[in-house]
Amino acid sequence: MAELFSQDQSARNIPHSEINWSSLDQQDKDRREEVLKMLANGRIRSAKDYYHSALIFQHGNNSEDIRLAHALATIAAILAKDKSEANWLKAASWDRLMMNLDQPQWYGTQFVKDKSGNWNLYKVDPDIVSDQQRIDWSVRTLAESKAMEKSLNKAPEGKN
Repeated sequence: MAELFSQDQSARNIPHSEINWSSLDQQDKDRREEVLKMLANGRIRSAKDYYHSALIFQHGNNSEDIRLAHALATIAAILAKDKSEANWLKAASWDRLMMNLDQPQWYGTQFVKDKSGNWNLYKVDPDIVSDQQRIDWSVRTLAESKAMEKSLNKAPEGKN
């Protein structure tokens, strides 16, 4: 499981403009299929295994993949001693599912690029979850997410 997770993360550890997205989509699909086999064979057991599996499914392109990511992250959070990473992934997978269903996100973890290439915080329903609940799940407050949006769009120094 650790090797699949490492592959998933290293494939994204380069500038987005250099990623061959169609190739990455196929690699992601192959990794998800491998994780499903591991789940079926009872080889996913630890909090870390569930977390790694959830993150791999978080990169899926459909609601079923993202629902499974959320379920796996929930199990990881139940099993983990330090729940911060798994709780964050529970929130992020829920927000990604809401985004995939064209609904407002709850936690404010998802950003999208507009046609001009600027990052925008995907629409958030600010009344469903409080900032204290966000903090409890290791997520930024809405003000921090909005500040992150500005930071993502800040021109690199020397490029004004």
